[in-house]
Amino acid sequence: MAKNRLRAARTVTVFVAAAVLVAACASAAPSASPSAVATPTPTPNPHLPSPATAKQVFAGLGKAGLTITANTATLGQDGSDIVTRIYATYLGWPLDVVEYRSATALTKVITWANGEEPGKGEPPAALAGMNILIMWGPTRSGKPPGKLNDRQVAGLTDLVEAADVLLSPLKARTSIPVKVAAAEPGPSASASSEAD
Repeated sequence: MAKNRLRAARTVTVFVAAAVLVAACASAAPSASPSAVATPTPTPNPHLPSPATAKQVFAGLGKAGLTITANTATLGQDGSDIVTRIYATYLGWPLDVVEYRSATALTKVITWANGEEPGKGEPPAALAGMNILIMWGPTRSGKPPGKLNDRQVAGLTDLVEAADVLLSPLKARTSIPVKVAAAEPGPSASASSEAD
């Protein structure tokens, strides 16, 4: 009888081990669920449509991380090519964003070549793109442009980069060299290529 019990215990143990083995081998390991393929989303184009507004440019400079404080704004006079002028402050210096009626109207005012240094009585930085002119720094009648401190040099780089994204191709007239992504070869290039 003891042999029968021992034999029965062994048989039960073998069946239990076989059942565990069959259960383990029968069910496949859970497979990792397939990763969802990311749906591409278009990157918004930060370049402004032409003609741009001074308000759009001012907002775009803020979105680019520049801390610019708006002081006031004026409308252009009747019959003037200036539509709006925003007077602001950036890094302790005046910054003006001037909207012209068209790119052609702006090219009549901007007679300097890209990369040219400003002259006496002019601000240290002027950036022109599409129908927008951005001027930064003090203007002192008959005196050379103000000198930029280290913080303002870095700020000018940031301003040029932000304006270049919004308004390219950009023309720059600055007291220190700056790099623009798509500089125009001369003042007449945009006048001949744009029809307003």
